[in-house]
Parts: sequence; structure tokens; C-alpha cells
Amino acid sequence: MKRNKSLFFLSIIAALGLTGCSLQDVKAWVRDNIVNKVKNIISPEEQKEDEKKDDQKPSGDQSGDQGGDQGGDQGGEGGEQDTRPDYEKGDKKAEDGVGLMFSETIGFNTKDATVLEENENTRYVIYASNETAKGKQVFAARKALKENGEWKYQEKHIVLRPSADENAWDQAIFQPSVIKGKFNLGSTEYHYLMAYQGNEDGTNYNNHIGLAVTNDLLGEWTRVGNAPILENPELFENSFGFGSPELISYNQEGLAYLFYSFGETTLSGTRVKTADFSDLNHINLEAGYAELPVAGLIGRDDSITSNAGFAIGLNGKLYYAGDGMPDSNAPGCATSFEVAVANLDIIQEFDEEWTSIERLTGLNTMDDEKLGWDELFSPSFVRDEYGRVDQTTGKLEVVYSTFDVDSGDAAYTGQLALHVVNLD
Repeated sequence: MKRNKSLFFLSIIAALGLTGCSLQDVKAWVRDNIVNKVKNIISPEEQKEDEKKDDQKPSGDQSGDQGGDQGGDQGGEGGEQDTRPDYEKGDKKAEDGVGLMFSETIGFNTKDATVLEENENTRYVIYASNETAKGKQVFAARKALKENGEWKYQEKHIVLRPSADENAWDQAIFQPSVIKGKFNLGSTEYHYLMAYQGNEDGTNYNNHIGLAVTNDLLGEWTRVGNAPILENPELFENSFGFGSPELISYNQEGLAYLFYSFGETTLSGTRVKTADFSDLNHINLEAGYAELPVAGLIGRDDSITSNAGFAIGLNGKLYYAGDGMPDSNAPGCATSFEVAVANLDIIQEFDEEWTSIERLTGLNTMDDEKLGWDELFSPSFVRDEYGRVDQTTGKLEVVYSTFDVDSGDAAYTGQLALHVVNLD
């Protein structure tokens, strides 16, 4: 065997003209130039298997499409995964106006907020939005912390979904209002109570008002019973009904005012009832109601108020933030809202009047401050957990809803904005 190997290398030396080289040099040359290259030669069977794998790979166009989609989801360069939630991945909404609180992308309609200020550095926002792009409306919540004088809004939590029961009164839900207190349901004491508007089909007709409770503002809410506490009678089933509820606690436990809008065939306005929600198994809701006057309001030229937010000041006065009349250039759209104040007696004495503080406008060209948004609606105050505001600070904050009426996707461009009303 050794003799055969020697003859092999001698023949290589002679054939390639490597005379004068040591045997080790010749072996190294053979290894680098012949043996290693032979190893890379594949058999016909292996070649067929590789061709089969190539046929199964996506074409250049498909690979590009997939890479683009995956790059978009994973953050593109570097292949890092995009961990943003869906409501931050889509097309951005217009930012034409001022005071934007936070923004979710087109397809997620954000509106109808109630804001609870736990302390000077912590707030909770409960509002209407969508769980998925252009999906059914749900209630969401965000916690906000003040950092270097600015509010930073944290991630979105879904806290209440519309009922999935086809016979339920709240298969569509709107307009949450939340207060803190002590509310017993079954054998559990809850710390937060929500009143909200609902109906069966998502239209603006035949609305009712119901309740829900929780002990965690970022957690899920529990419905109070299967029926609303204010039900639109069948006689007025083609009218607005009852909606836009606003709760204000007046003993920091279970007693509260319930303000709400009503709309019947020929009448509409804002009413208020007193209620004892301490025992939600047996709610004591005032049988009668008081209807609020509009005297003194410059933002309405009719005899009604509607879609309004309320708060009680530490001075014992009642503060009002309500939609203005639609602008003539955008019929059907509320393009202003007004902030006013009155003695609390206004809920008992219809001849009391409001004192207007400020009127905010969007599209119209009146002499009031313009906010730049197309539509302004559903205003409410930033309040403490019991529905109060501290007027001694010299300012009030109003959160309101707006959307781009000129957008082809207007129904999914809603945003929440914040305005500071100076009282001095």
C-alpha cells in the first residue's frame, strides 16, 4: 500500500512539473487543489434534490412581498419585531386642531371620554374606541402620569365590550361616565360606578342607560343586572330616548346625581335625577326629574340642552360643558361647545340662569376662540373621582371629541382633545 501511494505522488510530481518540491509540499498541493474540490462535487441524486427545493421557494416578487409585510410587522431593518399595538400601526389621523390628548390610528375611533384625576400626577381616561380596526365600539381605559409637566398616556386596556346577547339592550355602547364611591352588588363592594348609553343596533335611536361596576379602572367592568335603569318607552322607540349620562357623587359613597339627555318625538333636553346606588341589588332612583333650563347660554338658541358634561365646584356651584348648535356650513355637526356656571339650585328652580364663561368654536368664524377642528362635540370636565372640580386653581380642563368631517373615513377619524378654560 505504501509503495502504491509513493508511486502516485511521484507521478503527480512528474506530470505537474513539481520536481524539486518535498513530498509534504506535494501532498499539501493535492489536498488544496484536488481533494477539497472533489468534496464539493455533488451526486446527480443530490443535485435533483436541490433543484426540487429551489422550485418550492417563492419567486422574487413573492419573496419581496412577504419580506415587505414581515418587515412592516417586524420593524423592517434588522428584522426586529414591531411590538406596537394595532391601534398605533396604521395611518395617522389629521392633527389640524389643537389640544390633542393622544392619538390612535385611522380605524380606531376615539371619543366620549370621562376623565378621573386621582391626584395631581395621575389620571384615568375611560373612553369609547374600537378593539380592532373598524370593529365594534368598546370602552377602553388608559392611565396617564404627569412627567415634566406633560401628561404621558400609557397603553390601552379594553374594559367593557357590547353585549353579545342578541336580545340585550346594550349590543352597542356609548358615552361612559364614572365616579368613585361605595356600591354593593351581590355580596361584593365595588369602588367605581359607570353609567353608560346603549342600544340594540348602533344607531342614534332608542337609547337606554345602564350601569356597570369595577374595583380596577384598567380592568373589566361588571354589568349591573340585565336591564337598563332608564329605558326608552316603546311609545318613543323611533326617537333618541335616554343617553349621554353624567354621574356626580354628593356624599362620596352611594348617593349621586344622574344627569342625562332625553329625546322624544317632539321634546328633548337635559334632565337630572337623584339616586341611591349604595345597594345595586335594590336601586333607589328618583321617580321624578328636574329639567335644566338654557337661560343665559349663548351657544344655544333653542329651549333645550343636550349631550352635556357636568361637575360640581368646591364652591358648590354647578359647571356645564355642552354642545353648541350646528354651524350653517356643516349642518348636523356640532362645531362649538360652551362652558357655563350656575348655582346648584338650577336643578330645582327652572327660572335660574347660567352664566357663560367661554365658547369654543371649530369651523365657524364667530369671535370666540377657534380650536381648528372640524367638529367639536361631547365635552366633559376633567374631574376628581367624585365628579368635582377645583375652581380655586383659576382654570377648568375640558376634554372633547372631534373628527374630520371631510375624510372619506370620517367615522374612524375621531380623536380626543383637551382645552383649558381660564376662570380669571
